[in-house]
Amino acid sequence: MRLPPLLHVLLFAALLSALPLFGAAPARADDSAAAHAFNPAPNGKPGMRFGHYTFALLWEPGACLAHDQLAGPDCATRTPADLRSRQWSLHGLWASTPAELQARHMPDPTWWRYGCYWYRPDHAIPQGSCSNAALDLPPPLHARLWTAMPAAAACLDRHEYFKHAACLGFQPAPFFSQALELLDAVNANPFTAWMRAHRGQTVSRAALLEAFRRSFKLDASAALELRCGRREGARREDVLVQAWMTIRGDRLKQFPAPQSFMPGRRSNCAARIFIAR
Repeated sequence: MRLPPLLHVLLFAALLSALPLFGAAPARADDSAAAHAFNPAPNGKPGMRFGHYTFALLWEPGACLAHDQLAGPDCATRTPADLRSRQWSLHGLWASTPAELQARHMPDPTWWRYGCYWYRPDHAIPQGSCSNAALDLPPPLHARLWTAMPAAAACLDRHEYFKHAACLGFQPAPFFSQALELLDAVNANPFTAWMRAHRGQTVSRAALLEAFRRSFKLDASAALELRCGRREGARREDVLVQAWMTIRGDRLKQFPAPQSFMPGRRSNCAARIFIAR
């Protein structure tokens, strides 16, 4: 039977509307990973729920040695006696892929690249962090954040908020207050004391992971991803720059209790790691 031309158009339009953005078949609500995302986004939209956070910490001496762009402009004045040389600094607190993008089969690396910038016209990523609007934070919180995040002087605070928090409904002040509470908990933990005691030394990756596991009373170290950089002229990525901890979205308030952690990704560090001072 020959279909009327108008019906052809309607059927074609319906087919196009059913196609997912990333080319995979649409997921059913009962088997999508998005259906199991358990952290309600602050904006209350079910589609913006997500499963976990990555809490990104910066080891400032290592960043200055192997990744000074991330460390910020203060590397020239930093000394081993400075507080930022003896404990972790804040990089960010990153939500995992929102449910609505999981349902459309967005690959995780795409979310890692764009984050909330995905929701901007043409998915535009700012040319530089300082092109984001300045954050309106209470003066005491602003001062505390800039101490804990040295690269805020290069607008890292703006980048972290607008890429990792704004589209989910977080407001700047509570978002950074929460991140700083997590940072304080880590820096008060024996893990940071172990790091401080081993500054200027090369340790085994296994020993560092074991120190993390033991300090946080965990059964395994799978929640910690170590990120290393390479010194100029070196062949191996063996300078510790960052530590990324994976935290369950529904257990953030319980951090650093063992049940708040969940397995994350594997580290990129060499078998022997240098902890700069």
